Amino acid sequence: MPTWDHEDCDPAMEAEHTRLYRVMNRLQPVITDSHSEAKVARAIHMLQERMADHFHVEEELFITADWASRQVMIRDHHDLLGMLAALAEIPPDDGEARRKLFTAFLEALARHDNDVDAPLFSRKH
Repeated sequence: MPTWDHEDCDPAMEAEHTRLYRVMNRLQPVITDSHSEAKVARAIHMLQERMADHFHVEEELFITADWASRQVMIRDHHDLLGMLAALAEIPPDDGEARRKLFTAFLEALARHDNDVDAPLFSRKH
């Protein structure tokens, strides 16, 4: 299960990431293991909505960043939301494909959080 562990970040972003990871951890077993098409679709949709809201918060807070860093953040956000859109398109009976793509999404998100978010929202920044 993914976690956010960057105590040197801005407290507001620390709280935002903690809430986000809590939601992901609740939705993960439904997305990866449920056999109910409706439950899986609802969980993916909830995650898509929450991630889009989260990315909007980040982009607004980082509006004054240097152009190159902001573009990396926005590109990553676009790519991550694209992964969730692809996850929503996987047939309901293909749990293995859902697990693989969701695992890849979590790995990409962890990389984004460690390489982009943590440095940008660090109180040392």
